[in-house]
Amino acid sequence: MRIVGREAEQDLLTQAITDVLFGNGRVALLRGEAGIGKSRLAEYALDLARHRGLRVLRGQAHPLHAGLAYAPVVEAIRPHLGTLADHSGLEQLGRLLADPRLPAPRPSVDPELERTQMFAAVTEFIARLAPAVLFVDDLHWADRGTVELVHYIGQNTRDRKVLVLGAYRPSEAGSPLDDLAATVRRHPGGEVTVTPLPDAAVADLVGDLLGEQPAAGLLDTVTARAKGVPLFVTALVHQGFTADATLPLIVRDVVLGRLQALDETQRRLLEIISVAGDAATDTVVRTLLDESQALRALVIGGLITEQTVSSALLYRVAHPLYAEVAYSELTLAERRSLHAAVLRAIERTSPDDVLALAPHYREAGDLADPVRAAEILADAGWRALSMGAADEAIRYLEAAADQAEEKQVPALLDGIARAHQSLGRFDEATAAWQRATAVAQHQGQTDIVAEVRFRMAILDAQRYDSTAANERIRAEARALSQQSPEAAVQDFIFTMRHGTLAEAVEVSKILAGYLDRDHSPATQGVGCLGAGVLRLFDRDAGTAITLLETGLTHAVECEDEQPYLAHYLRVVLSGTYLVDGDMPRMHARAQELFTKRALMDIPSLWCWEQYIFSFNLYLQGDLPAAQREIERGVAVAREAGLPRSLACTLALRAFLLAEQGKVTEAVTTLAECKRAYLAPEQGLYEVTELAAAAIAWHEGGRVVSAPFSYYSLFNDPCASVLRGLHTGLAALRNGDRDLLAKTEQQLRVSGTDRPRLVIACADRLRGLQLNDSALLADVATRFASMGAPLLAAQTAVECAELTGDKSAIPGALQVFERSGAAPWADRTRRLARSLGLRMSPARSDGVLTKRESEVLRLLGEGLSNADIAARLYLSERTIETHLRNAYGKLGLTSRVAMARWAVENL
Repeated sequence: MRIVGREAEQDLLTQAITDVLFGNGRVALLRGEAGIGKSRLAEYALDLARHRGLRVLRGQAHPLHAGLAYAPVVEAIRPHLGTLADHSGLEQLGRLLADPRLPAPRPSVDPELERTQMFAAVTEFIARLAPAVLFVDDLHWADRGTVELVHYIGQNTRDRKVLVLGAYRPSEAGSPLDDLAATVRRHPGGEVTVTPLPDAAVADLVGDLLGEQPAAGLLDTVTARAKGVPLFVTALVHQGFTADATLPLIVRDVVLGRLQALDETQRRLLEIISVAGDAATDTVVRTLLDESQALRALVIGGLITEQTVSSALLYRVAHPLYAEVAYSELTLAERRSLHAAVLRAIERTSPDDVLALAPHYREAGDLADPVRAAEILADAGWRALSMGAADEAIRYLEAAADQAEEKQVPALLDGIARAHQSLGRFDEATAAWQRATAVAQHQGQTDIVAEVRFRMAILDAQRYDSTAANERIRAEARALSQQSPEAAVQDFIFTMRHGTLAEAVEVSKILAGYLDRDHSPATQGVGCLGAGVLRLFDRDAGTAITLLETGLTHAVECEDEQPYLAHYLRVVLSGTYLVDGDMPRMHARAQELFTKRALMDIPSLWCWEQYIFSFNLYLQGDLPAAQREIERGVAVAREAGLPRSLACTLALRAFLLAEQGKVTEAVTTLAECKRAYLAPEQGLYEVTELAAAAIAWHEGGRVVSAPFSYYSLFNDPCASVLRGLHTGLAALRNGDRDLLAKTEQQLRVSGTDRPRLVIACADRLRGLQLNDSALLADVATRFASMGAPLLAAQTAVECAELTGDKSAIPGALQVFERSGAAPWADRTRRLARSLGLRMSPARSDGVLTKRESEVLRLLGEGLSNADIAARLYLSERTIETHLRNAYGKLGLTSRVAMARWAVENL
């Protein structure tokens, strides 16, 4: 049947396909209420695309997919994997869907970057299929990740032959979908709003449906009742209508009327397809009811559509409203019976397709085999948890627990608790663990009871940060340390945080004793950790690194079962490489902290990983990036209510703000940090003192700091080293040469040249104390060779201040301006002026990055920083950074001037 009254919309879709064929990729959205004709227009566009040689990738969001992250995109791309002979460069695609044809995923920097890399891999895969159309229907039902992925693909294929087409109902849109639509709407023809048909078009549609000119009375009634909605027009013409219902009731009445007009076989087929959803393949449907004539009648009648994806023939109810009403009209017993029948049909052909099976096992209730149901629902739950879809994980794991044998329930409840914990729902997590404890005790599973009590103790230590909570975790960990490597490591961690050097040595010896127990990877990894730390206590960094790397090799072998061990070895190695001055290896190990999603159900670990990587970026000379990382950590700690994590991340935030010259904000942040700082420990002390020292240096105030000790390096290596350095710098600025000398001696922990970063910091302070320019020049060279450009540039400027040598000034200034270290940049410019060196203004070549251009374009449209951040899925601080960079590049000094420039040039 022809499309009536949609000529303008068809022209826009035709133009979109034409643009793509000329290499101008774009995003187009069909927006409109239910039944307005979005799907019909999409079919027109897809038919035209196929006719013009474009490959069509098609996915549809569905309510049953709520617990399966990215399901519509998986549905769209899975059938096309075999079309590419070469999958190289698509490693990260394996994070979305498992397939033996795909290479193994590469490690990534952090969870957000891991997701970005997966997004990039999906985008590259689709681009390789170009010219192509990716169509996702019913985006209003899609999970947040799917919407963001669709947005990403559209934004990153604008120079490729790819059209991203979506359809959604505005009334059911969520924030991510609103943001996607707002972005698309800025481009002419990007969003096609499908509005009600005018009366003339309704008349044409009614005439087409009847096959003859409609009677005036009938046409008037249909026009008045349908309000221009094609679905209502079609339904009313086919089945008749009532006159006294509001619009929502009309939908139900019309659809029910249409369904009641079907014969028994046709109605049963429609119900089967409604229940089967995305699993309604030709094989499944014919297995349940092989009635070709009835199926043909439904297709011809427009109630069912046929689609070919790869070699599979799929059936769908023509409009979601039909499926919704057909499903809702079934009794609970009928639904369960149909879900059970569907899952049995899927099991015959695709027993490993958890994506298809899980929704039906969940809804089939006691009609499904409980053992198999528990298996499938648990797989779906663990998959959702690994994808960060915690709510969906809870839903599936709880369903699995209802079906599983009692001995399997504690593990499922543990997963439910971890999911709640990842969402910051600590009371719910505790309740789930308490249930797990009760069931495990009833089953006599004493090992599980101990492990769950241990996890609850960890949570309490995160939540309350009290001496009692910390002592409890140490006691629980010590009780389990002989049989649980994770508990042994936790015992070590809390001893390092709260114990003395003697206690740390003792617990490290206990860990080292694991080397003699057996040769399993976990015990050898724990043993190497203990032995390596003992060598660090002995100031033997070289041997320590060898032992720790060996331990990590063992730990990686059992990382799926014991993820915490490998995680902590990476933490220790990153700190060890840092104090030893090997920044590239520190960076590599810090990156690896983000590669295992199994750990991401512990919010405090999120904060700690952001904390470590923020320090890493600082040492690389990228303060804005370091600030972004720590802001994420602060947000997680604040939302989850984790006092220790909040104090730790706020202290680092205060330090970074001070280093960027934002001293007032740094002072406020440090005060908040100290209010959150509940239970004293060495690591927190180091980072808060670091922030205080940096603020004192920038303000010219005095700093009072407790003596630095070599042992403090093992609580927080980076904060400890930099605390000593900044304490000395503040002392020098205040003329307190006694404190300067004492700090230099405290940093000089041995007579050798290792650990190299610590010794370099000590030599820097000695050079400043003695006005030894040769020593400072040597230290600057050492910092640079280590991969610490910011420290190298600072030392080079200090050397130039003594010698008057101008040669290092331009390079140092470039480092400071690139890194965002405004106080050091100002100091360097003052030095340059005093030496008669003319420096160019702080601006680059004026070439904006793609992201800077996007930000300025939105600024020119009058949006606030908050609105721009929401549109681009970025933080407000990131927007501020892009604007600050653009100010420098364009030489502009006001927001008004910037907005005017954007309007005129973008």
